[in-house]
Amino acid sequence: MVPGIVLKGCAAGLVCSLALIVGCGGGGGGGGGPDAAALTAEGWTHYERGEYTQAIGRFDAAVSADPTYADAYNGLGWSYGKLDSLARALANFALAISNGATSAEPYAGEAPVYRDLDPPQFQNAITAATAALARDASFAFAHHQSFDWQDLHVIMAQCYFELQDYTHALVEVTILDPTNTLDPDSDGFVSDLASAIEDLQQDFGE
Repeated sequence: MVPGIVLKGCAAGLVCSLALIVGCGGGGGGGGGPDAAALTAEGWTHYERGEYTQAIGRFDAAVSADPTYADAYNGLGWSYGKLDSLARALANFALAISNGATSAEPYAGEAPVYRDLDPPQFQNAITAATAALARDASFAFAHHQSFDWQDLHVIMAQCYFELQDYTHALVEVTILDPTNTLDPDSDGFVSDLASAIEDLQQDFGE
């Protein structure tokens, strides 16, 4: 699981309603005082240790101290994603963005969540990954550096494949493996492409 996008399409209603569950952020700047910043830093320390429930407690405390502190919502998004609470993850990523988050992180966090929803939202996952890479083409998640730009391209390849957009799936595969010999005109192209994406998932995927 989660090791980003302005909410849109069919996900928007879901996230807007769920935002009420996790609290409403106001304003746009996230100019939190030291209390919110310190609590958020503690939350990230727990996150990096794999203590996701404790991380959520610290991030929630940061939001209580400053409801506009974007990075606290970002932390909640990643933490809920790790606990497979995907709707809450999306709601908090949306709040991070609406409260002024400008980094690639919340967009990158959204990508695997959209992919892993039931039912999946493959197009939204692609849009999220694209938005993250537009902000930082060499993205590496500061709090879990094994999740990076390569994972985002794997997610895009997977989602394009599921949407039967094999041309764009091949583009993503080629970004990660420029030496591949996949031939769109061959009879076995689709199965070969699926195998290539599976291999990339093992090499790069979260």
